Amino acid sequence: MLFLVGADRCECMSLLMIVSFASALVLTLLLAPYLSRLAIAYGYVDKPNARKVHNRPMPRIGGVAIFIAFYTTLALVAVLFPKQLDRLVILDHQNLLLILGSLVAFGVGLADDFKGLRARRKLAFQIVAAGLAYMGGIRVETIGFYSLFQLELGWLSPFVTMFWIVLVINAYNLIDGLDGLAGGVGIIACGFLAYVCVVRGQLVGLVFMTVISGGLLGFLRYNFYPATVFMGDGGSYFLGYLLGTISAYCAMSNSATLSTLIPMLVVALPIIDVTMATLRRFIHGRGIFTPDKQHFHHMLLRLGLSHRNAVIVLYAVTLLLSCCALLFLRIKDEKAYVVFLALGIFILFCIASLGYFRHYDIRAVIPWLNGIGDEVGLSRERRSFFDIQLKIGASETMPDLGRHMGSAMEMLGFMTCALYLQKAQPRKRWHYTVPLKSGDERRKTPALHATVAMRQKPPNWLWCSPTEELDQHNRSLFRVEMDLQNDEGVTFGTLLLVKNQAVSPVSHYTLKRVEHLKRSVVKALERMSHQEAKVVVPEIVQLPTAVPQFQYAKAQEQVDKLK
Repeated sequence: MLFLVGADRCECMSLLMIVSFASALVLTLLLAPYLSRLAIAYGYVDKPNARKVHNRPMPRIGGVAIFIAFYTTLALVAVLFPKQLDRLVILDHQNLLLILGSLVAFGVGLADDFKGLRARRKLAFQIVAAGLAYMGGIRVETIGFYSLFQLELGWLSPFVTMFWIVLVINAYNLIDGLDGLAGGVGIIACGFLAYVCVVRGQLVGLVFMTVISGGLLGFLRYNFYPATVFMGDGGSYFLGYLLGTISAYCAMSNSATLSTLIPMLVVALPIIDVTMATLRRFIHGRGIFTPDKQHFHHMLLRLGLSHRNAVIVLYAVTLLLSCCALLFLRIKDEKAYVVFLALGIFILFCIASLGYFRHYDIRAVIPWLNGIGDEVGLSRERRSFFDIQLKIGASETMPDLGRHMGSAMEMLGFMTCALYLQKAQPRKRWHYTVPLKSGDERRKTPALHATVAMRQKPPNWLWCSPTEELDQHNRSLFRVEMDLQNDEGVTFGTLLLVKNQAVSPVSHYTLKRVEHLKRSVVKALERMSHQEAKVVVPEIVQLPTAVPQFQYAKAQEQVDKLK
């Protein structure tokens, strides 16, 4: 310990910790009931609703008592122990920025308690508070876990640091849903972070964690079930800010034996909770900041646990995670990986036991995940089809377009593809007009039953599968008919696709592929129009060489049938 030198020094520091803890404890015990009566008198209460657990209006002013006790105690110990707290000086610009950030976090939470703020505005102020902490020297510059991996963040350091602080702020705000939960979890986290600060010799962090622990313990006197006062957003934001900054402060180490992730493990419970909430709302298409009743404490209540027992269970989980963090300080070899893996499996087991995965059918989740990979272009099939798209879009002649279209049809499993083209006369530069159709080209049946194939003229290009013969009377046919229209409203023709679902079922991505294909064909036809190429072909374009010649005759017969 860097600051414990000699017996007298040790006794003085012990006295400093005792005075800090006791002062914050007594001040909170005195302030909380007085502020509660004041909040009830002026109507600053948390009213019950469908999402809340409590059933009567509760004053949410406990965070103000913790905040006042915290800074009053800091000022008191700074006067009583000036030599020991030579680094804890208000005029120090780094500590001043850190304190200023806590004021911003507490202020925006308090404003939300009294008036209510939009989520984006609260997030903006939280980022400001995190930015002030970063300017005050709280910086996560390396992420690592012993020799398993070490990552230097470099220019990403400010973003990662601010993200971590904002994450912890919101995590403690979301976990504050049961009487005594946020306060008790915060005390456990503060105690273990204080121990890490002792090991590291970090005086500022030690004093902060000691003072806030005393304030939280005094607050629990009135907040443990059944509660008479709530912490409120002001208190949860203030607590989350201090724990986020001090955990990052403890992670600022040059020692290879101390992982960056270890100090952050003591606040893992609220972090996991907010992560699960974010993923849950994202998957279900709800707003990220939309409240719900599916947090850890809500799920424990649904399992039949009482209010008090649910809080005690979450206390035990926080204590277990903190003990694992201390264990990682002791082991420095491959045993750390085994413990870390076992801890991860245990967390997943607990999350599954709460029922989070009960309503997720694996047959629905896997296609959803595959859809995400397909949308961002990670799947091989998507990349292969994208290559064909590029070739279709770059086609400058109808034979080239037909050859690449045939490849696309084989990949998508369609049996027939036809193009019905029409001329587009230029009106101005880069603009074209579509001439009105003559009477013999218009459909002969009502729009509900009509298709482009009922026109008098045959398609300008037709492709048929070389391996499957199209049965016109098959009821399993999947038919798509799309106008080939560009962004300016110019129509170049119609694309007709037919697929036998009995042979090749429609996949999750068929319609997306067809839409991509349509855009590429329009791009090619538009290029041909610009180049004054011969777009309309009087006869059917010859099929790719890979298609047998007898299929060409069948294609002509199918055209006659479609007419």
